Amino acid sequence: MQKSLITILGAGAAGIGMAATLKRFGITDFQVIDKGQVGQSFRQWSPYTHFISPSFNTAGFGFPDLNAVTPDTSPGMFLQSEHPSGPAFAAYLQAIADELQLPVICGEEISHISYQDGYYHLTGKKDSYQSPYLILALGDYAFPYDGGIENAYLGIHYSQLGDYQHLTEAQTYSIIGGNEAAFDTAIALARRGYRSTIYTDRSAIDSQSYDPSQGLSLYTKHRYQQFAAAIEIKRGVRIQAIQKKGPLFTLISQDGSHFDSPTAPILATGFAAVKSPLIQDLFELDGTRPVLNEWDESTLLPDLFMVGPQVQHQNVILCYIYKYRQRFAVLAEEIARRQSLDLNQGQVQHYKDNQMYLADLSCCGTDCFC
Repeated sequence: MQKSLITILGAGAAGIGMAATLKRFGITDFQVIDKGQVGQSFRQWSPYTHFISPSFNTAGFGFPDLNAVTPDTSPGMFLQSEHPSGPAFAAYLQAIADELQLPVICGEEISHISYQDGYYHLTGKKDSYQSPYLILALGDYAFPYDGGIENAYLGIHYSQLGDYQHLTEAQTYSIIGGNEAAFDTAIALARRGYRSTIYTDRSAIDSQSYDPSQGLSLYTKHRYQQFAAAIEIKRGVRIQAIQKKGPLFTLISQDGSHFDSPTAPILATGFAAVKSPLIQDLFELDGTRPVLNEWDESTLLPDLFMVGPQVQHQNVILCYIYKYRQRFAVLAEEIARRQSLDLNQGQVQHYKDNQMYLADLSCCGTDCFC
């Protein structure tokens, strides 16, 4: 039995960022567990997929690299890349884990979580683990969501595309979804000489929001403009079922319209970590997101927190690193308060000075005057 005050499940951007915050604040009694390596989900990204948020170092002016998980590191400088690939970003996370000597247990798959007598009990293939505090940092890439589409298994989820080498069946592909993943897929196909049709009830490229959680990022808009001629967008179409008849796939929309596709449709329908059987009973759900209190804590169980892209408070979606990293320090402080622990106040102030401490989400907005 491996015992600690805090267990962090997941060693991706959220898990390593949270662990680094605890360590720097002076909380050392914790362990990080991941079924793969540090940054495992990033290692599985398609080689055509890159960060849409730009990486560059402005830490000297109190604004960390948008993709940094600590105030004074920069994946842009470390990787010499403004839009890192997934495997490259995993190397950045590993460097932080090594530098801070974070207690990361890799290659340990947790099969069951239970709560009893004030402790969370985690059963793994190698060992068992016990902590009064559990922080879930599962990310979302490992948990593809099919959008509730009937017979979704007939399609190919965005996360399973790999290097696209196997997509040689036709010159035109169908993509279900209208956000970043859909356009990223269409752009990657266009680069390979293929056309595509995007089916979506709401296209992010039409959004007037400046928030990349709602609209399309400028990075993707620019890439789309280069290949717009090869990408058709069917707006106002909500696909609810897929059928296969002979060599053709038929996409059926909510209004009964039918669209034929010569190839299996690509599902750019997002991710949902709360669909994991491991944690789905630990939270109340609002659609595909967990219901959390003001401390990013489960409303069903005490001292069970979530960090990462699944965190949402009302209309504030914290699905990018530069957003959800601002909650690491807030959670660390709250755990310290509950345990009457003394923190390194210099480090707490350092996080505040570098825009990595967000306690009041009511101030979050994306309005721009031009």
